[in-house]
Amino acid sequence: MPIRISPQAEVLPANTLRFYLHFPRPAEAHFDRDHLWLLNEDEQVVSDPFLVLPYELWSVDGRRLTVLMEPGRIKRGLGADPSHEPALVVGRMYSLIVTALGHTARHTFRVGDPVLEPVDETHWRLVSPTAESLDPLLVHFDRVMDATLCQDEIGVLTPSGEVVGTRVSLAPEGTTARLIPSHPWRAGEHRLVVSERLEDVCGNRLGEALDHDLGTEGAPRAGMINFTTRGGVAPSSAQAVR
Repeated sequence: MPIRISPQAEVLPANTLRFYLHFPRPAEAHFDRDHLWLLNEDEQVVSDPFLVLPYELWSVDGRRLTVLMEPGRIKRGLGADPSHEPALVVGRMYSLIVTALGHTARHTFRVGDPVLEPVDETHWRLVSPTAESLDPLLVHFDRVMDATLCQDEIGVLTPSGEVVGTRVSLAPEGTTARLIPSHPWRAGEHRLVVSERLEDVCGNRLGEALDHDLGTEGAPRAGMINFTTRGGVAPSSAQAVR
């Protein structure tokens, strides 16, 4: 199994906050920062695009590394020094390359406009599954979401508040999540619930944009969307509840 880079979208916002490197086996003892590069469209190395911490951000199993972009290269108003010039320029192509464990992975993407607004679940579109089936619930987002946080921070409840066992996966383009149930869907209304920790790839949360002036916005919040399984007691619907 090769190394996998996330997000995998072909177009990423200029203020993308983080990348994840997924390794086929624990790689903490084998990873070298000198073997991680961001190249521009001329195959030149972008200077200092990543945040350097005293320690690396590994998952508990040692198979996923979180790589943060340097905040001074993505947030506005942090300085006019050349070191604060954007690492990702809108309209240009870049490649993230990593070599470890005898594997090399490369993800090439184009940079789109920055996303500076909070996440808003009223802009999502749900496609309800059929009752008594194992069909996935589809959630279409209005932006590229953080795949790891989608897996951890999105769930489904029954009307009585019981947790529905689901496996959440984000499509490669980053804008569609599939929630596959561990047991057939019940007929009737359900609730898609998301925690205040859910983020898009730019670090924006429900109710709060990452790049904002202090005191101008509220705190991150949780969200909920009602939906009804098809073939149940009511027609399919998806209505955001605030």
